[in-house]
Amino acid sequence: MGGITGASSGVVFGFLIPAYAIMALGPQRATWWFVAFVVMTVVMVAADPLVRDIVGPQPYERQLVGLALNAILPLTIIFLLLRYTDLRRRHAEARADELLTNAIPKTIAARLRRGESRIAESYPETTVLFADIVGFTPWAQRTDPARVVALLDALFTSFDELAAVHGVEKIKTIGDSYMAAAGAPEPRDDHALAAFRFAGQMLDAAAEWRQSNDIALELRIGLASGSVVAGVIGQRRILFDLWGDTVNIAARMESSGVAGRVQVAASTWQRLPDRVRFEHREIEVKGLGRMATYLWDGP
Repeated sequence: MGGITGASSGVVFGFLIPAYAIMALGPQRATWWFVAFVVMTVVMVAADPLVRDIVGPQPYERQLVGLALNAILPLTIIFLLLRYTDLRRRHAEARADELLTNAIPKTIAARLRRGESRIAESYPETTVLFADIVGFTPWAQRTDPARVVALLDALFTSFDELAAVHGVEKIKTIGDSYMAAAGAPEPRDDHALAAFRFAGQMLDAAAEWRQSNDIALELRIGLASGSVVAGVIGQRRILFDLWGDTVNIAARMESSGVAGRVQVAASTWQRLPDRVRFEHREIEVKGLGRMATYLWDGP
């Protein structure tokens, strides 16, 4: 075509090499291919006067077709490469967001994405729930590990689905223990009732799980209401967690409870609309002294 000027935008074809190298080799290794492209272009520019004198001017029609082809074809390929790369990036970001929101509440994840580095809040009205499978540890020791993991995953997955239905936030699982809260990080006036209804359906789900898998394991649940402090801790494996007396009392309600029943502290019992169907208890709670608690196991 008579040199780099005669070939018009044909040099864009050379740019396809570093453009593809970014995808195939990564940014660092692709840099050398871009340097090669620049060197190639410089050489072509330097040789252009000589080549043009040897070849001579080309007909206008050939220059026009060359201009169109050498611009449209490589730029179309570059556009498709960029589109493919961007689709993969968006998919990766969506997957990362999904993993993040599975680890911490959506509202907290959104704040982290906006750049907040330290999140700490006080929630004056919450209900904290702890659930534990009674006798799980000795059962797990004599059971095939694959079956243990599969059964625990099935049960906790059903709990996650129920939590979403009732607007309760799953906080974390530790072994066979499940922790959730209503009223944090999304405040709500009916936090006690929401957590209590969730607890009741957890018992139903556990009963179905126990019957379908032919295992003799009962669920024990404890609830307490009040203020908590919540925040995000860690940098590598971040965790949204709760602290305070309410959390401690809820944990004690679970550990001192009865298998197959829900035990609530007075703080939760006072916030529920129907309080007459509970069984009143006076028990000694480790670290908290003697407390009035309330048992429930009705439908």
